[in-house]
Amino acid sequence: MKSETVIAVIIPFYQREKGILARALRSVFAQDLPGDIRLKVVIVDDSSPVSPSGDIESITPDPRQRIELISQINGGPGAARNRALAALDPGEVSFVAFLDSDDEWKSDHLSKAIATLSASPDYDFYFCDHRRFNTDKSWFEESEIFQKWTKGEISPVPAPVPGFDHIYQMPSRLAFSAFLTEYLSQTSTVVYRFSKFPEARFDIDLRSAGEDHMLWITLARKAGVAVFSTERNVICGQGVNIYFSAFDWNLPQTVDRYGYLVVFLTKLIRNFEIEQPDRQMIEARLAKFSKVYAYLLARGLAKGKVPNRTLLSKLFKLDPARILGLPVLLALMLKDKHNGNWDW
Repeated sequence: MKSETVIAVIIPFYQREKGILARALRSVFAQDLPGDIRLKVVIVDDSSPVSPSGDIESITPDPRQRIELISQINGGPGAARNRALAALDPGEVSFVAFLDSDDEWKSDHLSKAIATLSASPDYDFYFCDHRRFNTDKSWFEESEIFQKWTKGEISPVPAPVPGFDHIYQMPSRLAFSAFLTEYLSQTSTVVYRFSKFPEARFDIDLRSAGEDHMLWITLARKAGVAVFSTERNVICGQGVNIYFSAFDWNLPQTVDRYGYLVVFLTKLIRNFEIEQPDRQMIEARLAKFSKVYAYLLARGLAKGKVPNRTLLSKLFKLDPARILGLPVLLALMLKDKHNGNWDW
């Protein structure tokens, strides 16, 4: 039996400003943890324009904790996290926690996560509420499914965990359905039992949309029980963010985001047994995002912009008929626009 519990903290790094990583690391080493818990912080430099070295050197962790720096050719946050996961020994590391380099944890984030996961061998996957730097409302307060649970508009609902405040549990089936419905857990809120799922990885085919969501869905499906805290134990900062930089329809990354959403939803249908009405919901989203992608692709071509051939190749391999049917999807999108069905 191990005399100590090792938590691996995985931080992908790609930033354009100095000091951001140091702030994240200070929040890691400010965690209020029992003496039998040791942290192994793995930072993956994803060919960042700003080196992480200066920020790392500005931090002096407790001697029990250690920092490991890995460098790689740019592959995106999912590939960076996968590199860190591959470097871990499941015989040493019990739990994995993720932290984006521009985010911060409250001082009791890890202690509450580990206490919750340790309460039952069936508790495999933990996440908590969070808020972004530019809003007072939390993620759960903005979540449609959380609001419906709170109001009793849908059932079943997550159940309180006995002996814990603000902690709720969802059996695998409920957690899987909930994560299909919404993106519930921002990456920096997640802690999971690595010793049980050492092979779990991010899907790097989904670099611009869905790579973390796909892993949470996978873990929710495989976990005995998923648990979450309604406390806002994570603050998401303002750094380089692929997802939030892709909402302007005039930008090529927005075209790619919708294309990757089509890839994501197609993979969900192919890779999981999904019951109704969840399957119907996903198929409706797939039809909607396919039309948006066809429209934005045609819009870009009309302006002389070259489409992302790598993305088109991925889509073609997954679903040739959908790519060949892009002109039909464009016509449907234009019809929706003409009829006023423009709720994108």
